[in-house]
Amino acid sequence: MRNGKRIVAAMAATVFATMGIATSAAAESSTRATAGAPVVKFTAAQQQVLQSEVNSHLKDYGGGKQISVNQVAYDNGAMILTLPLPGETKARAIGEPVTALGVADCAFTHACLWSDTNFNGSRLDRVICATVVLGAPFNSSTGSIHNNQTTGTQTLLLNAGGEILNGNLAPSRVNDTGVGSRSNARSWRVC
Repeated sequence: MRNGKRIVAAMAATVFATMGIATSAAAESSTRATAGAPVVKFTAAQQQVLQSEVNSHLKDYGGGKQISVNQVAYDNGAMILTLPLPGETKARAIGEPVTALGVADCAFTHACLWSDTNFNGSRLDRVICATVVLGAPFNSSTGSIHNNQTTGTQTLLLNAGGEILNGNLAPSRVNDTGVGSRSNARSWRVC
């Protein structure tokens, strides 16, 4: 079993190194880079935990492909799952600047869900119209929505019976989908 853990750690280190992520044997704090995004440094244990979490999401929405240390793309890049980096509560891509907690940061023409309220937790970003059956963690906790599609484009959060739990027109931000909606969301219609 010990060799298995070493192999996983070595594989994670290779993936992280390929993606330009610095690692350290001891926990290190992030430092600000000139481009506005912090330099990210992980311990080997943090790398292993994050890689395990990424691996667990590869099949959530069909054949996912890891595109970054904390991101999985589905549907040829039309949908991207971003997981929070170690030590952070809000999902962001490696090159993405840190934004204040409670601030929605979904790109224009995209619709995004967060697993927690106030735009925190894992982020699911969709750019093409579709109805998506939600996987973990969104099928047990959908806390926030940022519909930043073109004006008037709708997103719907639906329960298992297809009933609307939350509907909104772009541009809109919902920092709390509501107690009854959070754990009952089963699908998300974008457009």
